[in-house]
Amino acid sequence: MISCISTENVHEFGTAFHSQFRLRHGGFVERQQYDVSVYDGMEFDRYDTPASRYLVYHTDEGQALGVSRLTPTVLSCMLRDLWPHLVQDKSLLQSQAVWEGTRYCVDKDAPPELRQRIIHEMACAYLEFGLRLGLKKIIGLMPTYIYRSVFERPGIEMEYLGPVEALGRHKCRAVAIPVTAQQLANVRRKTGITDSVLRFTCHEGERKNVRAA
Repeated sequence: MISCISTENVHEFGTAFHSQFRLRHGGFVERQQYDVSVYDGMEFDRYDTPASRYLVYHTDEGQALGVSRLTPTVLSCMLRDLWPHLVQDKSLLQSQAVWEGTRYCVDKDAPPELRQRIIHEMACAYLEFGLRLGLKKIIGLMPTYIYRSVFERPGIEMEYLGPVEALGRHKCRAVAIPVTAQQLANVRRKTGITDSVLRFTCHEGERKNVRAA
């Protein structure tokens, strides 16, 4: 099961919430040498805002084994701020119906079968989250080999938003996940997941009126 953690319910998932920042530290600072902010073994940046939502696959004890951050593009968007030239349709970078997915990470030490389970459930969770909030798309920038393995392989059909560009050691591309019930049905059929995987609490997931400053 994956929990959707936010400022509204973080008191219920304190251990998992902090653990996902530590998982990110291992994945992005230790392994990929990201030059980002670190505090007490936790990685964070300026896109960790009160509007952010965290999809966290965690154990009953609160150990995070998989995570992805989602943020409304009208408030904060890495693609708009850092790589706008990689997105042809700029309207996607500031839309109420579009959120951005970032900081996707799965524990490298998890057994292969569990890693595959996390990847499959995260694909479902993205779509369940988008459908719950009435989104049209979830966008993001990822190395091509990663989005193919974590989204396309479980059955998600992607939209390519612009050209491929080498960023650091990897070829990257801005992509979009169209949020539809059919997409979710396709993923469930391909992965064999039949039930909902994303847990909301405290009315989390209800559409909020998000406005840019």
